[in-house]
Amino acid sequence: MAPGGFSATAKKYLPGAVVDAVTLPSGDGGFEVIDKEVCQNIEYADIMMYARKMAFEEDISSKHPDHSKFQKGRPFLGNLYDIVICGGVVGKSHQGEPYREKPKGFDLVATPESWDTVCILNAFNQFSDVQLYKHPRIHAIKPSFYLIAKNVNLEHPVARTSISYWKDLWKYLTFKEFTNIAEPISTQYGRDDDFVGKIKDNFGPRFLEMIRPVWRMQDEALRKASFTQHAQQRDGLGRRVGVQ
Repeated sequence: MAPGGFSATAKKYLPGAVVDAVTLPSGDGGFEVIDKEVCQNIEYADIMMYARKMAFEEDISSKHPDHSKFQKGRPFLGNLYDIVICGGVVGKSHQGEPYREKPKGFDLVATPESWDTVCILNAFNQFSDVQLYKHPRIHAIKPSFYLIAKNVNLEHPVARTSISYWKDLWKYLTFKEFTNIAEPISTQYGRDDDFVGKIKDNFGPRFLEMIRPVWRMQDEALRKASFTQHAQQRDGLGRRVGVQ
């Protein structure tokens, strides 16, 4: 996990916990680590540069703009953890090469209605107990939320398939402009009509059950937000009516 507020909270409620962390160095745009004593080990690195961690064993072309930044190490290899906290948000001060700009169509759990989000939730729902959490104040007006997965079964076929696909996707997005590499295909992540229909029938009701509280919280927060008040008025029954 990153050595920040979540780590400090975990240590507060689990004082005997051993915390290992990976975080972007402050010189590269990462946040300064204030509470260092919370962690047993802190690895200062760009986690996206661990090529071996993504099972990429090939020689990296010298033409790649990040050729010298890729790392061969695999920190904390073999360790087993009870809690894993991870985030994929790129910091505003983190300067990267153009190829690392988020490609269209690969939104993670930033927007609930994103098809990629639906596929990820569907996969996690098959190998873990999924709970969605949205902070009622900090993230209320935003579409983002936290995905909490409990009782994760990494031996489940869908878990294995997903991990393999995510690694292949990293390879594709990282090296597609510099080498001949095919876009990965997965039985858990698709966009054709048959796949969409299958997800709708098998996961649609569960998805709505999980996501409606997130939508409801955002809807209520937006209605109360100061920047939307001027666009609202009430009718004779006291109901809010939008004004163009």
